[in-house]
Amino acid sequence: MQASAHDLEIGATRPHRVGRDPWAVALNETAATDDITVTLLALAAVDEVVRVSGIMRLLRHSDLRLSNVPALDLATLDGVPLSLLRAHALPNGAMYWVSWIYGRPADVCTGYKGRIDHIDLSLGAGNGVRVAAVPGSWTFTFRVPEGSAPVGGSHLDDSVGEA
Repeated sequence: MQASAHDLEIGATRPHRVGRDPWAVALNETAATDDITVTLLALAAVDEVVRVSGIMRLLRHSDLRLSNVPALDLATLDGVPLSLLRAHALPNGAMYWVSWIYGRPADVCTGYKGRIDHIDLSLGAGNGVRVAAVPGSWTFTFRVPEGSAPVGGSHLDDSVGEA
């Protein structure tokens, strides 16, 4: 039996404010070795997490691939480490879009230091895969300035939904 338009009812809802608005700030911090460049592009704060995203470029070896997402150890400048929840990478040839998601610190608008100690690369496919750890280190220092987070609630028009 097929449902008709009369089987589905959607009640009128009014737009409402949420507790914390999502926001982001550009970082544009790059660290490089002769073989690999890592650029942190942005930090985004959404609900109870922060996401640091960027790109990783393999410069000299087109036959190598990233074998896993490297660990970006991130802490505030006063030494409080952020808890890494997950990370992922999306390949695009010799370039990878990378992202690390951390538990949100009490104060996001502060200074940070980050470090990647090594990056694992692989060569080959199937049972012939060889993995090599490329030693770093790739280090980053950046500040999320005060005033980066939106002040107050979202910018909804209070008249929306009024008759």
